[in-house]
Amino acid sequence: MVPKLSLVSRNYDPSSPMYHMPKFMRPYIERIVDVIGDGHCWFRAIAESVGLTEKSLVMVRRALIKELKEHMNKYIKIYASERRYNYILDGLHPPKNASSFAPPGKWLTLPDMGHIIASCYIRSVVEKTTLDIGVSETFSPLRGRLSVNPKNNMVCLGLISNHFVLLSLKDDCPPPLSSTEWSIHKSEEAATWEDEFLDQHDRFRTLMEIELKERSVSQKKTNTSRQSYYV
Repeated sequence: MVPKLSLVSRNYDPSSPMYHMPKFMRPYIERIVDVIGDGHCWFRAIAESVGLTEKSLVMVRRALIKELKEHMNKYIKIYASERRYNYILDGLHPPKNASSFAPPGKWLTLPDMGHIIASCYIRSVVEKTTLDIGVSETFSPLRGRLSVNPKNNMVCLGLISNHFVLLSLKDDCPPPLSSTEWSIHKSEEAATWEDEFLDQHDRFRTLMEIELKERSVSQKKTNTSRQSYYV
């Protein structure tokens, strides 16, 4: 069932992670885990999501590096160049001083990393964020058939400007549409992952269209108000 618009109109302070989530998704978010923001937040959130602790950064890095190296040819195709592949591989290695704040060169985006996480841990990975920041997407494993209880094992991350948080979602939360790159590069058997979420993707699309219309109306009102002021 699509939530009524009145249920998604609650305002949040900009300091709250919820403020940076799509309005229509807020009723579906049960809990937000705000990991330490030291440039390693992305790895911390992944560690928490797969049953490790925030301190297990090394284990997460090693697992993702192994995935990237073992399937190098596939990822070079996805990233469209060996140069981009090497950039991402370098970003997975810790900075020289691993205990310090990670420099921007080590900050990786989910469009780059979603495929690697999903394929490494055999679970769907979801990114949620506002339209002002980026695009909400679902990344599923590039190979292998659908696992048992894919919704329960989903990794869901919220992007807040340059910081990631871990989201805990309600059971009826619709995941975003699948990544275009996943749709192009997935194996034949991996297509079963999307089959599981097709109806929910449609619901997400419907809710997104509602928010886009609301956003458009709000912007028009703001522009009209400003024009009246200047007159």
